[in-house]
Amino acid sequence: MSRRTVWSVPVAVTSMVALRHLWTRRLAARTTGTPPSVRTDDGVRLHTEVAGPADAGTTVVFTHGFAARASVFDHQWAALRASVRLVRYDQRGHGASGWAGLRSSTVERLGRDLGQVVDALGGAGRVVVVGHSMGGMAVLALARLRPELFGRRIAGAALLSTRATPLAAHLDSSGAALRVRLALAAAGAWLVWFAAPLVQALHPFRSRIGRGLLRRRLFAGEPGDALGRAQDMWVQTPVVVLSAYARSLAHYDARAAVSALRTVPVLVLAGSDDATIPARSAGWLADHIGGRTRLVLVPGAGHMVNVTHAAAVDAALHDLLADVRADPDGRTTT
Repeated sequence: MSRRTVWSVPVAVTSMVALRHLWTRRLAARTTGTPPSVRTDDGVRLHTEVAGPADAGTTVVFTHGFAARASVFDHQWAALRASVRLVRYDQRGHGASGWAGLRSSTVERLGRDLGQVVDALGGAGRVVVVGHSMGGMAVLALARLRPELFGRRIAGAALLSTRATPLAAHLDSSGAALRVRLALAAAGAWLVWFAAPLVQALHPFRSRIGRGLLRRRLFAGEPGDALGRAQDMWVQTPVVVLSAYARSLAHYDARAAVSALRTVPVLVLAGSDDATIPARSAGWLADHIGGRTRLVLVPGAGHMVNVTHAAAVDAALHDLLADVRADPDGRTTT
């Protein structure tokens, strides 16, 4: 191999990395978000919706998961809007919200965003935060960043189809095995991020194979038209955004944050047949949070339990709100 060939390889790789960063920055600049919105402390506009009685004593804030948007809570929105005030928003990089690039695409940043939505739109009464999948991870991230909110500002929490332990590891993984699994997951995430322009052009989730993968990972049984809606959300979320969050999820570990939730009533809910985050993760969460935690496993449901088994989720949320109102340590609500 000639010296010229040897030098051409790093030059080509460096050029590709530079172009990759430029492409990402241009996408972030174009993804500005639409009002009504909450502006975060790093300048991202989070598209928000508010409904329900303005004078309600309780506000429920919904935060969605990976490759989704606020509309995944449509069923819960309809079921609760007559009795409580509701807030939902698109996570940064998703739906109609803005995006600030790779460095801000972390679970910790999502927790910070959730706190700022609560600050801006939580109202004067109690706040209950409801997170699905990556949204549940945002709730746990907020508990780690601002534990003083729980029991004072936030009076209850619902963690749907989520977990506190790394996605790439077993529940009780530790030591060398955990480090190897996390390193492999991180390497895979970086590879997808680097190849995102090509993946975006091909976008595997447009294909029948991609649709089948989503069906197996997100649903159990017959999903009906929910599969088409989920596929649309995955296709409409830029691959570079998905790969950026995958990098953070590879290192995600919120086990140290669960203790902050012990001061409030908590709902931990999962589908018994969840192929993305197994139901045993919900059991781990409920056991380690303890306190006033209620564990609900929905028989036959997959990861998108709030869509496919809405009645069970709505009933569990109503029970949580009753627990919040009955909490003698909380503030009085109507």
